[in-house]
Amino acid sequence: MIAVRGTQLFDVSDSAGAFALTGLPSGHQIVRILYRDSVSYEQRIDLKRGKTLTLAVLLDMDAVELAPIVVEARSSRAERSLAGFYDRKQRGFGRFYTFRDLERRRSWTLRSLLGEAGVQIRCGRGYCLPISWSGTRYCVMSLFLNGMRLSPDDMDVIQVDDLAGVELYKRGFDVPMEFRYGFGDNCGAVLMWRRS
Repeated sequence: MIAVRGTQLFDVSDSAGAFALTGLPSGHQIVRILYRDSVSYEQRIDLKRGKTLTLAVLLDMDAVELAPIVVEARSSRAERSLAGFYDRKQRGFGRFYTFRDLERRRSWTLRSLLGEAGVQIRCGRGYCLPISWSGTRYCVMSLFLNGMRLSPDDMDVIQVDDLAGVELYKRGFDVPMEFRYGFGDNCGAVLMWRRS
């Protein structure tokens, strides 16, 4: 707060420290700058009628030690990583295979793993696709490896013993938002995370 002694005129500085006082009486005046209820600065000035006086003041304040602030950030990068896998596992939607679960199924194919989880596999000439029931029709589930979308017919390229985690969402509305594609996509998704 900036005030002139003996008058009712004062101003409060803005975030940059600027202030302006108008209508002050001419002659010798004392300007007071108060900070935190104590006089931090006081100076005698000479004011002339119709003139503007510019005053620059540097306040030297003791540093105030603040309590530490802990910020926990969630980024889309973390959500699209193995760290996101463990966060989503705690929420309880979908089916999760941890590293330990996958170690017990080391010799399995991805097709066998998905079959165990109740996913239907439809095969054609030279390809197999994970299929989900959307309520009105069958549709092809999305496949992701380390957060990157794959073609559904890449399923047979993935080896279970290369994976550190698999999350399976058989219904489209259970799929995490960051892995949904298209408006009204009702199919599920298989999210896979490599060991290295």
